[in-house]
Amino acid sequence: MLFFNKKNMDVADIYTLAIDQTHVNTTDFPNTRVLKYINLVKDDFWSYIVTYMNEDYNYDIFTTTSIVDQSEYVLPQIANDAAWVKKIKDVGIAYNSWAYDDWSLKYKKARLVESWSLKYDWNYYINNQSPTDPIYRISDKSIFIAPAFSSVVTSWIKCEWIKKIPDYETTTVEADMIIPVDHHGILLQWVLSYIYKAEGGKLEEASFEKSEYNRLKEQAAKELTDRNISPTYIRYPEDTTYEDPYIITTV
Repeated sequence: MLFFNKKNMDVADIYTLAIDQTHVNTTDFPNTRVLKYINLVKDDFWSYIVTYMNEDYNYDIFTTTSIVDQSEYVLPQIANDAAWVKKIKDVGIAYNSWAYDDWSLKYKKARLVESWSLKYDWNYYINNQSPTDPIYRISDKSIFIAPAFSSVVTSWIKCEWIKKIPDYETTTVEADMIIPVDHHGILLQWVLSYIYKAEGGKLEEASFEKSEYNRLKEQAAKELTDRNISPTYIRYPEDTTYEDPYIITTV
């Protein structure tokens, strides 16, 4: 078993350590081959993290123009590899000029709903939902907004989301890996499993390293989540010179 939880681990470090710990040669496992494993692990770990924590790592803001009577708005999934939406955080909507205050646009936060929870068909909400309580639902690569707009206005829809991490290159440095630095070592854990499995005949080692990866992945998500919801208390050293005035001693 191997687990490195240290800082300053970039893609080159992960490759070097993976080769060293599995005792394979660089001819059979060049960095370009192992890089594919690293990116597979990166995508799995990143998906898990953005699912179970609320911090805005790698976030972006997308604004688009409102269209009269239109409910569906396609998210920018295919502009480039870095723009893919991984997790929607918030959708803000402005319906009229009253949304402007001192020349700044004030968005009303839309409420996320699920289709199964709605009493009526979606078309009902497109026409009847109150602009003071806008709602949206997510389907495939689009968001559906209700009520529909009665005007065409630039930037009246704003979406905040967590982006996909672009695939790493062999030269990707620690600062560009996006994943919190203290957890880069977890990526190495499952890379070992991939290499063991690719070697053949080492399925037991591969299974063990993958199990360790899953355990550490869950632990990392818990640590990151607890950091958001739990205050940090400082433990002061005990003062051994303190005397309780209420303790009565007798001779």
